[in-house]
Amino acid sequence: MNITISLALSLVLGAGGHLLVKEGVSRAGSGLWALLHPAVIAGVTCYFLSMLAWLPFLASKPVAQAVPVAGITYMLVALGAGILSGQWLTVHQWVGVALIGGGVWLLGK
Repeated sequence: MNITISLALSLVLGAGGHLLVKEGVSRAGSGLWALLHPAVIAGVTCYFLSMLAWLPFLASKPVAQAVPVAGITYMLVALGAGILSGQWLTVHQWVGVALIGGGVWLLGK
């Protein structure tokens, strides 16, 4: 699989996993029973698939460069939460998200 596609897939699946787990625990609570909620199961499955997609990218870069790239997931989660559930960040919070993006960009140079 192409490294760029692998990375993109990993990031999108990771963000989707976060959003699904949040949806599941919002409905089922945070106890052990939440693990049986379909959204939590789907989210954990996304985490697993994200890790599989992540492996080729991780193998291709030094760990100090590869791992911070996962910070893009935070940006995707913020955007996804706004689009899917109306949980938009404030301007100040978006500045923080932009700083994360800038840091990831700098590490990639």
